[in-house]
Amino acid sequence: MKTFFMRFTVLFTMIALAFICTFNGYDKAGSAYSAQDSDAVLMDAAVVADLHTRSAINRDENAVLTKLFSGISKSETKLNALVFAGDITNNGTRDEYRCLAAILKRYNKADHLIAATGNHDARGDMDEEDYEENMECYYAFLSVMGVETDKPYWSQDVNGYRFIVLGSEDEEKDRAYITDAQIEWLDAQLSAADESGKPAFIICHQTIDHTNNVDNYWYYDGSIGERSDDVLAVIRSHTDAGLPVVFISGHLHCGFTQYSFENPYPNLYCLNLPSGLYNEEFGQGVTLEAYADRVLIRTRNFITGEWMADEYTVPLA
Repeated sequence: MKTFFMRFTVLFTMIALAFICTFNGYDKAGSAYSAQDSDAVLMDAAVVADLHTRSAINRDENAVLTKLFSGISKSETKLNALVFAGDITNNGTRDEYRCLAAILKRYNKADHLIAATGNHDARGDMDEEDYEENMECYYAFLSVMGVETDKPYWSQDVNGYRFIVLGSEDEEKDRAYITDAQIEWLDAQLSAADESGKPAFIICHQTIDHTNNVDNYWYYDGSIGERSDDVLAVIRSHTDAGLPVVFISGHLHCGFTQYSFENPYPNLYCLNLPSGLYNEEFGQGVTLEAYADRVLIRTRNFITGEWMADEYTVPLA
């Protein structure tokens, strides 16, 4: 029923959005861009974090997101995936997901949508026992966008590259609640990636402990939390054996800095993204381009249509 209602209301929101975008010129945000080597790229994705989508009455915030996705849509290289690293919404409500779905229905041209929950999606407004209701809204949103799951952790193969989504299994204010079942599942997913011979991408809203300057920026609540060492141990059992893994997080809202991309252990690369909504310059994210010999990560402001200074490389040879 929640999925049917969301589909129904998204249609009306799309009609209103079409008028608003035309009247306000949101479609003009961004500029044309492409992969660095369009002929050789094997997988191309756009990745953003911390959208904090609001309900329809919050016009200023949703105007920023509309321009963000207008800019992302201007890729001249086919986007294979659009990836969200958590805090998709601000309160985990049906109305917020409906607004985002309407924007994506207008602008998203990627083959796959890969969206991890964040603490705001899981906890909602922190009322008691909101978690199950919030997650039902998340599952309904994914269903409208063509993804079927009944757990906050799931995976998607994109052109042979495995994207692994981790998510909190209960309400936490800022950290993630991760069970043994999810950790065992992560191990199995990385084993499958081992067999593919290609790098794996883990999408988790919170960082791994002691990475991306989390200890100094947001001690205790900025990372996964109690199970961070267990998650890391599973990842390292595969990276130490040679599997390249890119761990993509958000949550910290600290822009692109010298700590945004780190290589703390062999074959493990930790990428922390700024907020697509709350940075000093709205619209920041990355393109994720996989080639035979490397993964190239390019920072971009999708609203202004400008490449930013930082560029990161994961060597595969």
